[in-house]
Amino acid sequence: MRTHPTRSCPPVKLPTRRSRRSLGTALFALALLGVLASFGTPAAAAQGGFSVTAPLPELGTGKIWSLAIEPSVPSTILAGTDLGVYVSRDTGATWTRTLSGIRVWTVGFDTQTPPNAFAGTDGKGVLTSADAGATWADASSGLGNLDVRAFAFGHDGIAAGTNAGVALSPNGRIWHDGGLDRYSIAAVAVAANYPQFAVLAGADGTTSGTLASGYLFSSTGGGAWEVLQSGLPTGADVSSITAGQIDRAVPKRPLIVATSQGVFRSGDGGATWTAGTGIPQALTLTVAQFGPLDPNLAYAGADSGGSTGGDFYRSIDGGLTYHRADTGLPGGSKNVDAIAIANTTPPEVVVALNPPTGGSHLYLESDTSAPAPPPLVPEAPGAQVPSTVPTPVPTATPVAQSAKPVATPPAISGIQRFAQAAFHWPTPLVYEVFFVLLALYVFIRWRQRYYVEGPP
Repeated sequence: MRTHPTRSCPPVKLPTRRSRRSLGTALFALALLGVLASFGTPAAAAQGGFSVTAPLPELGTGKIWSLAIEPSVPSTILAGTDLGVYVSRDTGATWTRTLSGIRVWTVGFDTQTPPNAFAGTDGKGVLTSADAGATWADASSGLGNLDVRAFAFGHDGIAAGTNAGVALSPNGRIWHDGGLDRYSIAAVAVAANYPQFAVLAGADGTTSGTLASGYLFSSTGGGAWEVLQSGLPTGADVSSITAGQIDRAVPKRPLIVATSQGVFRSGDGGATWTAGTGIPQALTLTVAQFGPLDPNLAYAGADSGGSTGGDFYRSIDGGLTYHRADTGLPGGSKNVDAIAIANTTPPEVVVALNPPTGGSHLYLESDTSAPAPPPLVPEAPGAQVPSTVPTPVPTATPVAQSAKPVATPPAISGIQRFAQAAFHWPTPLVYEVFFVLLALYVFIRWRQRYYVEGPP
């Protein structure tokens, strides 16, 4: 009987203490990667991130200064640029220049008749379009200054910020002086529609003196302007003002003002202000914008003064705290100069990036991680803005108010700074991840101790 030769087996080589420690380190590293992936992937998938739209034809080195989305047709987008106005009818897939040969600082849609679009220009006044940007006509009658930098649209009128004060109009075609003529007005917003058309105006320059005596002003019905001070720093410049809608929990329109000394939020019509947190101290916001359906949702961007280092942020508590929301934007060139939010759920967000090296582009995202909007309370119309009676030219003098300390962001530890810079997570989540990893490491070492290394 044939017997099969026995095959000698090599001796079993038990792992050394060094190899066992290497195995433990490898397992810990794999566990760390798994935990990080489990935290990072859902957030990225939920928000989706930005994607670049089609380029604006022949824009070249020109910059994009303003964006507007048609409220009733959110696929229509206007872009105000160095070369004029560009229009997209397909959510940024294609663009057509409909107004050429002029720098356009600001564009917007009338809230009451959305097809009516407006363009504020550099030295050419106001142009209006009755067909959502397809054709344009001059609408500068009565305008005292032709450098138009900002628009604010209300139920009963329109305000325009110019290089020499505020202009008011009941319909955007006939204008009259609204005051603040010695200030260069960078931003305007409608603080209230009822019982009167109330406007906020922010300055970034003046023809006489400095802005130390006031840079943010409030006016009701075209009357005298009041300097707003409570909770605001002195001697700042205003870059942006935005007003949110009213819901059942918010009796007045919330306001956000972005200044050279921080971003501030008001819930009482501008009487008092609270400093927002979450924006790095070295970063100055260029623009802030409330979502049109949610007074708790706001977006903000910075262009870092024309150098690299700008970024994009989101707030879901009405502008009190901000978190970085730049997924999909190009690294190192997140220079945000304009934001527009569509009247949709989830909100479609469009941002204009003007890198310091040139090559401006638009980026679009559907913010699926935004909270569901609350039910809104419609504002009633107020007193109409007069079209022929000129308003007085008030002298903006500070109004004595109780001094209120400016809120400052809490101190941030080195670990928090590293975690926020590396992972873009809120600080509480960083602590949770740390404790999960610590527990996981203890469990792995316990298994090594009793199943690999054996008893001592």
